[in-house]
Amino acid sequence: MKKAASVLLKIILVASIVSLYLGFYYLFNKIEKISSYLAGKDGQRSFAGSLNQENNNDSQEFPIFEGGCNDDCRKEVARLVAEATATLSGTKVVTTATSTTTSPKTAYISMGTTHTTTSTDWVTIEDTAVYIDLENDYGKAAKVSWEASLKVANANGKAFARLWDDTNKIAVDFSELTTTNNADYKQVSSGYVPFWRGRNLYKVQIKSLNSFVITYSGGKVKVSY
Repeated sequence: MKKAASVLLKIILVASIVSLYLGFYYLFNKIEKISSYLAGKDGQRSFAGSLNQENNNDSQEFPIFEGGCNDDCRKEVARLVAEATATLSGTKVVTTATSTTTSPKTAYISMGTTHTTTSTDWVTIEDTAVYIDLENDYGKAAKVSWEASLKVANANGKAFARLWDDTNKIAVDFSELTTTNNADYKQVSSGYVPFWRGRNLYKVQIKSLNSFVITYSGGKVKVSY
């Protein structure tokens, strides 16, 4: 019994020595191939090519480059590393498009200085004349309103002001402003008003209700675009 056990131990010892030897031999060959690859001395195939033969069960083959790892080799290695990293991480790169929004702008166009009248008919103030091409100058989305300061002498009466399209010879719809019985200036504003398309000449017209002196001042067109 003891003799059989002794023989078995010897067999196990011999097998262990042989396995250890084979392991060192395999490791030595690997080191030799790596050294040859890094030194660029392997004229037949690269280290990647060696791996292909030893790992022929893998589904992914590495390209074989002669004379060491040249530029194409390095690019291919970088590509494979990137693919492997993406596969391991499982992360998708999502590109989001950013849109820039333009803040609304406002432009003011001065409409003359100061003018008085006692006329009960519309009087055109010539120094208020200004050319405006709304769409070409400010865009299709532009909107127009206007404002002015008016007063009535002795706080008795009513003052009127409006925009006049001198090119088309029409009053601008919804542009009429009024104040009543105010001895001091009162600023009044219109809502949005329609301007005809094209480059038109605009002026201010004023009148008094009952021939008392009325005064116009500080008119300006407001363009929102």
